Amino acid sequence: MQQINLTGKVALVTGGSRGLGRAMSIGLAAAGAAVVVASRKLDACESVVAEIEAAGGSAFPIAAHTGRTEELDALIKGAL
Repeated sequence: MQQINLTGKVALVTGGSRGLGRAMSIGLAAAGAAVVVASRKLDACESVVAEIEAAGGSAFPIAAHTGRTEELDALIKGAL
């Protein structure tokens, strides 16, 4: 099976601290992307980031509620 190479890319995953979002965050990092793990709870994001970094990946946690415009704007700015 062919693997995707995301080296040099940035992935922003909302809901990235659990469930499918967590799995996507870990998978994207394993493919080489720098992952912005976003969720409402910063501690949950930090846990996923620690897991990614322990596996040799790169990730950054951001707490944000995507239903709130001001938090969504901050999330986008933080990801850039």
